[in-house]
Amino acid sequence: MKDLDISLTAIRALVAIGRHGNFTRAAAELGITQSAVSRHVANLEAVADGPLFVRRGATVIFTPRGSQFYESVKDAISTIELATQQLAYRGHSLNRIRIRTSMPSFAMAVLAPLLGGYTERNDVQIDLFTSLSFPLPQDEYDVLITRDLVLPNTERWELAREGLVCVASPSLAATVAQRGGSEAWPMIAARSRPDAIAKWAAAHERQADRLSVRATYDHYFLAVAAAVGGAGLLVVPHLLVREGLRDGTLVLVDDAIVQSGDAYTAYVNPRSPYKQQARAFCQWLDEILNQPAGHDDADDSASQSNPLDQAAGE
Repeated sequence: MKDLDISLTAIRALVAIGRHGNFTRAAAELGITQSAVSRHVANLEAVADGPLFVRRGATVIFTPRGSQFYESVKDAISTIELATQQLAYRGHSLNRIRIRTSMPSFAMAVLAPLLGGYTERNDVQIDLFTSLSFPLPQDEYDVLITRDLVLPNTERWELAREGLVCVASPSLAATVAQRGGSEAWPMIAARSRPDAIAKWAAAHERQADRLSVRATYDHYFLAVAAAVGGAGLLVVPHLLVREGLRDGTLVLVDDAIVQSGDAYTAYVNPRSPYKQQARAFCQWLDEILNQPAGHDDADDSASQSNPLDQAAGE
């Protein structure tokens, strides 16, 4: 029985050769000499009891046995290398923080588009992930951004109060306005926020029979896309549709922004080893979300003429 104690470096060498088709470039990738790569290949070929490569000038190609082994191990090696890189980033980088949020739609519509600019200006890498569960002491994160979770005795930043608006595609808004009060408004909803339509309707003293929910989506990022496509009118947090209102793919149904009574809050994990970076991020996000509205923001657009102004008053 042959000794099968093969080093991981030997397998990495074979995979590198498969990637580059050349011993020299494989050695450069691994940071070792070409003769070291040759020795690792010789060890593997001793175990295989036959050649794994055929040389054709400066290029090498796999034999059938070598190709079979390469296809079996290349993905595993890539996974190990990526996991090791991530471990190294987390182990020694003071310029990398993990942002956790319980709001997937907020992460997609608000946070993700901002992070590239923050990284460029501050040289801080951001890992963003979502989780609906309550954070446990052993969970690894630096900042938690939430609307519905409360962490007692934890450093917190209130980022913004939540305001609800009703939006629609321009074409649907015009169609509903033409119908006036003769038909119930065709609404769509997000299953993650079953209270939104009720809060908005109560603030407008609009009866439930004047609203017809035509479709329900799991999360707001799906419902917003449906609203852009004209599927129905959508009651949604203002922050999630600011870009759509700016670029004209959505319009406000009426002028009012209804306060839901909730707030977006950021908590700094007391166990984080990067509290200073976490606080700096929270301060920056607080400033971004509370910047005065520009001329193209929804707050200004509320003063413009909306297709449903007349219908909303009927």
